Amino acid sequence: MQLSKQYINLDGRLIESNQACLSANNRAFHYGDGLFESIRKLNHQIPLLQLHLQRLHVGMAALEIKPPVEWTLDFWKEQIERISGKLANARIRITVFRAEGGLYTPTNNEAQFLIEAEKIEESQYTWNKDGLSVAICNISQVHAGSLLANLKTCNSLPYVLGSIFARKHQLGDSLLLNQHERLAESSSSNLYLVRDEVIYTPPLMEGCIDGVFRKFLLREAPKAGWDIQEKPIRPADLRQSGEVFLSNAVKGIRWVKLFGDRNYGKQHSQKLQEWVNEKIVKM
Repeated sequence: MQLSKQYINLDGRLIESNQACLSANNRAFHYGDGLFESIRKLNHQIPLLQLHLQRLHVGMAALEIKPPVEWTLDFWKEQIERISGKLANARIRITVFRAEGGLYTPTNNEAQFLIEAEKIEESQYTWNKDGLSVAICNISQVHAGSLLANLKTCNSLPYVLGSIFARKHQLGDSLLLNQHERLAESSSSNLYLVRDEVIYTPPLMEGCIDGVFRKFLLREAPKAGWDIQEKPIRPADLRQSGEVFLSNAVKGIRWVKLFGDRNYGKQHSQKLQEWVNEKIVKM
């Protein structure tokens, strides 16, 4: 049977998505007490799954959520396959949350999970040929140095507000500052600038999400000759860069065309996207 968004996988049980299945005492709902991963399935494969699971387990350790010993790579592959079925290409979301009980202080640290799958038509990362228009968000920021800053927790309010700002101003995305007035990321992606043939991205200490696609680029792209470096980025650097682009695990690389009246090129980002698609196929 081909499963899609009409079903969810809750702790190994397949449930119709329109059926009530979570308690009103769910801690992810009450306190944002959980983590999530947004994952891309391509041609029946999930090439970045190990990186997603590594980040998920780092997050559980930080939040002191205790996963069962059977939550191995093979376990997650099986559970994802149960919900995504015969979908060749899909967006997969894994949410892990602490079992209910207690107020701010939990009564136990056991982990539960929920998996969702949504069909995607494309079998590779597609290029956004029209480019994005972005601006710096003035209603939300991230906090550099926080224990939670690099984790994908169920409390995503800075990114919700950033997305609302982008929609209000008819933008493709918004850029988020940290408390030091330096650029950390966008409301949905990690951020990169290109200057003098070098690609720069903010280091994790600037408060950005420890993005899976970002980690993939930092690990693999230099092996193919790309010069990618971590460096704090100030708003003024946007004006001095030849290219700006964003990345996340679901959409890949997205080219930024406009920041105010500043137009950007796309030579490096487009070639990097092409290299990613070639690399992913071989994984």
